[in-house]
Amino acid sequence: MKRTLPIFSLLFSLSILSAQVTLNQVDDFEDSTEQGWFEAGASGAPAENVSTDGPNGADDSYLRDYTTQNTTGAGSRLIIRNTTQWTGNFISEGVGSIIVDVRALNVDITIRASITGPGGNFSSPGFIVTAGSGWTQVTLPITSSDLLSAPAANDNSAAGTDVNATLAGVTELRLLSNANPSWIGEVTDAEMHLDNITASAPLSISDFQLQNTEFTISPNPAKDKLNIVLSSNDEMKLEVFDVLGKRVYHASISQLSSSIDVTNWRSGVYLVKVSSDQGTQTKRFIKQ
Repeated sequence: MKRTLPIFSLLFSLSILSAQVTLNQVDDFEDSTEQGWFEAGASGAPAENVSTDGPNGADDSYLRDYTTQNTTGAGSRLIIRNTTQWTGNFISEGVGSIIVDVRALNVDITIRASITGPGGNFSSPGFIVTAGSGWTQVTLPITSSDLLSAPAANDNSAAGTDVNATLAGVTELRLLSNANPSWIGEVTDAEMHLDNITASAPLSISDFQLQNTEFTISPNPAKDKLNIVLSSNDEMKLEVFDVLGKRVYHASISQLSSSIDVTNWRSGVYLVKVSSDQGTQTKRFIKQ
């Protein structure tokens, strides 16, 4: 049973006032606060901490965000903000993606991470979360090669022109729903739930090219079966992501050789990630 710790909650709330982003930081909402995330003051739909029914079930807290069903004006857009622990120099801290557990309650959403700073507004690629599908873990890439210029908005922000300048001096992070790169959420009657918002390293092949190869995959490309061969029988964590960062498969493996049935996967490029206490390796896989 989770216990609320008022003193810890107060200390956390005070600490984020001067905090800046660090690699591997996690907002898990277990302190009964919104941990610095907020809606615009006039929205009429303030973010709220819900104490149970997160990804881990009973007693797992999460953050709720919703719209007020207005067709225009305050509260009509699905968007949540942070101007404390998610600011600063993402480049020097090695933060290249944001991993988040998301649940869309009543309407499909296209979640994006959007940032602003000296170089203007930028958005990550969008990821569609289907309403009623339960909790989904998504990875939103935010490296300079991933981010897309987002238009100016009526809050005096500017359209994105220099992605590296913004990444080196982020002043605000937003998680929002919009089919297009944007600094504001789309007008919708929707509700989204968020948990375990994590500052992660880039999800890309280049980060792992210099590491020793500890597993092989074959055939590649493949239509129906992906074979994985480990260099040892130590227990490893296996994850497969599509190009938008959605985790489509995960398992623990310890056998030297194993196979995954990929018959029903969509054709395209995937990233196969194997990790253990000793490190992480990622390989590119093409499903025909």
